[in-house]
Amino acid sequence: LATALALSGVLPDVKAVVTAGAPHIREAFEVANELAESKPDWSVEAGKDIRKFHLAGETDAMVSLDWTRELVESGGNGEFIVHEQGHLFPTRSARVKEILDFLGGVLLEK
Repeated sequence: LATALALSGVLPDVKAVVTAGAPHIREAFEVANELAESKPDWSVEAGKDIRKFHLAGETDAMVSLDWTRELVESGGNGEFIVHEQGHLFPTRSARVKEILDFLGGVLLEK
């Protein structure tokens, strides 16, 4: 939902989206397109420029890697990281550092 909302322009001040175990839901993107069309100063393409960082777990029994990969492809401008855990934000220090580095980079952008 966060990726679709970023595309819709409903949250114009959002600079980045980070998700873990998030699936692609076609209906959410359809609603995002409708919302974007109702905003004369916004487009889905502008939403695709918002930086995105998507995590997916190799052992996630709830959301497959392919389903998250579809989200990345539909959302535009996203990094896709597969971690060795399941349906969660990874807690191992190397993965947490990747997330923090991503967010730090976004904050430094003008």
